[in-house]
Amino acid sequence: MRYFLLFFLTIFLVNESDAASRLEQLYLESQLINNYSEDLYFNGNDFVIGNKDAKVTVVEFFDYNCGYCERALADLIKLIDSNPNIKVVLKEYPILNDNSYDLAKLSLSAGLQGKYFEFHSVLLSTKGAVSYDQALKIAADIGLDILKLEEDFKSQQVNDIIANTKVLGYSLAVSGTPAYFVGDIKLAGAVGYETLQEVVNYITEGIFINDYIVQLAQAGDSDAYKIMVRYGLY
Repeated sequence: MRYFLLFFLTIFLVNESDAASRLEQLYLESQLINNYSEDLYFNGNDFVIGNKDAKVTVVEFFDYNCGYCERALADLIKLIDSNPNIKVVLKEYPILNDNSYDLAKLSLSAGLQGKYFEFHSVLLSTKGAVSYDQALKIAADIGLDILKLEEDFKSQQVNDIIANTKVLGYSLAVSGTPAYFVGDIKLAGAVGYETLQEVVNYITEGIFINDYIVQLAQAGDSDAYKIMVRYGLY
């Protein structure tokens, strides 16, 4: 896993500010994630996909009007199918337009009828932008109670879930979708199945960013040693 994270640092953080090393950025980001871990991974309002008792959780922030999120759906399904030891939390993060809010609210309302992931999957698999009326037709096709769906759509409960997710996303510096969180690692963008699987493997081993930096330092990496000393990672 050491070499994968070195690759991650080079590819995904190469455009960050020169004010801090990429390793330091990764460390500080991990601290930020840990500060919000309860709401990120254990929010009772979230709908959980996969093994609900799994110890490793993958969180995705997404927008239904995001083309990258549409393409990333297959990666997520493959990840769930390949890993009986993970659970996935999908966080509605409508940031692109008003229609994104409508679809997010409808999706959460579908979840209140027990068909969250089914509705979610059909929405993201539908070619082109999906209007409110088209989404209602999809809901009817999968057997949802449309009157209840529209009632829940207007509910304070659904509005509060989205508002709280937006606050969490802003707090975690989620500026685009999809954005993934696994353990204390953030992955921005449609990184693909292989990268997601690598990170899941890494977290499953129980080695987090602190440990990773210490391992690099012990192997002779001077930058890692500086970070280890600077933040007391012993």
